[in-house]
Formats: sequence, structure tokens, C-alpha cells
Amino acid sequence: MPCADHLSAASDELATQAKSVAIVTGFFVPDATVPAAETDGPLGATLLADVLNQAGMRTRIITDESCASVIRTAMAVCGVDLELLVCPISPNLSRVWREDLWRSDPGRSLTHLISVERVGPCLHEAPDEASCRNMRGHSIDEWSADLYRLFEECPPHVHTIGIGDGGNEIGMGTFWNDATQIVLPPPNACRTCTDWTILAGVSDWGAMALATAYSLQLGDINPLKPWTSPRIQHALEHMVTAGPAIDGCTLLAEPTIDGLPFATYIQPWELIRRELALDT
Repeated sequence: MPCADHLSAASDELATQAKSVAIVTGFFVPDATVPAAETDGPLGATLLADVLNQAGMRTRIITDESCASVIRTAMAVCGVDLELLVCPISPNLSRVWREDLWRSDPGRSLTHLISVERVGPCLHEAPDEASCRNMRGHSIDEWSADLYRLFEECPPHVHTIGIGDGGNEIGMGTFWNDATQIVLPPPNACRTCTDWTILAGVSDWGAMALATAYSLQLGDINPLKPWTSPRIQHALEHMVTAGPAIDGCTLLAEPTIDGLPFATYIQPWELIRRELALDT
């Protein structure tokens, strides 16, 4: 299977090599009745950022102007007090913002970039004309900063991890390169590769899996304990009402993720918690 060992390799890399990490997230859905960021991504990114930070890693979250309110809501409700860097939407302003980032302390000290459910440019279009497309194939460039360029332009010392579920997210370019003999990339397939790519049925699950694998690599699962199901559900409900946020599949402002009710969405995480005896 393509990228089969990437979760293990990525968690080992973070546990042994990472010193400063930035997590990029936020996927805006302009074709919803109430345009908003989708519910998948912010919670997984916030959980992962908190676990890395609690383990002593210098950690930041990056998003753009369209998704900043949802990320702030998720962080505030979960009590995660980390630096949030917000990129402008305009390509010209985004370019200046990225240049400033790499020149400033956050960029100079950065060792790893992680993407959790963040759109990237289409594999099937000319590089200079490629647009970022949602699951319905619609271009969302007008509402999304080109944060994928952080992954395509980062210095050699910065290593990258991509987490996605639908094929159009940053990191999925790695999958298509590995799977060309197996799978025909869909029309909205993302071209952006990462050093390690984590595939999941829901991107949040991939972030949860990486947080767990990282904690196990360190031999300390205590940072995972506060992330109970009620805490995550409370944050999801507030993201929808205060963010606002919408389900990217149903396009509805409801506390579901990728069309899954919370009871279904949280099952993999509850299984992890039972296996690790986190609730005892």
C-alpha cells in the first residue's frame, strides 16, 4: 500500500529530530449556504499541536484569514494557548507574508511543517495555472491563501508531513507518486508532496493517530489524557456556532465531520483511549 510506513516514520522523525513545528490547517467551503471553514481539520490540528507542545516541542498553528475564526474558537474552547499565525488571502500579500515568515524567528527556527486537511493545487493543471479545488471540483482560490507554497518552497532543513483524506490536500502528491500503478488520481488531486504522508478516512483521525504514535515514541502518553470525548464534542459544537464552521460534505452548520455524527466520528479515538487505558 502506498505510504504504508509513513505514520511510523513521521512519528519517529518528530520524536527524535523535531525542535520547532508549525501545523497548517483550515479548509474553507465557499459553496455552503453559509460559507465557512469545514469542521474537519481544526480539532485534529489543535489536539496534535497541544500534544506536541505539552511534550516540550515549540509549536505554532498556521491558517489563513478565511479560517482564522474557526481555529481561534477551537483553540480557545480547548484551552490551547499557542501562537496562531494568519496568512492573507491575496497572492501578493501572501507572498510577502511567507517571505517575512522565513526571515523571522518562527521561520528560521522551524524544523518541521505539518498539514492537517489543507487544500493544495491541482495535479492535472499546468503548474503556473493550477487552482485549489474542493471535493466538488470547484476552485476555492478566491477564499484560500496559497499556504501550500510553504511546503513547496521550504528550505532543505525543514521536513514536511501531510495529513489528508480526499486526495486534494497538501501531501497527497506523495500518494499519487507512489500509487500511479494502482490508482488514477481524481480530477481534484493535489500535486503537493510531503516527506511523509498520512492517509485517513477523516483527516482529524490522521492527526490523532500521529499524536498517539508520537507520544508512544516518547514513552509518555500523559499529554493525550485531557483529550476526552466530551472535551472534543464541546469544542466541535462551539466551532459550529461561534466559528462558524460547517460540515464539508453535507454543507450544513451542524456538529458533524465529513457527514459523520459525533458518535461515529469519535469511535477511533475512543478505541485508542481504551487501548492505552487513558480513562482509567
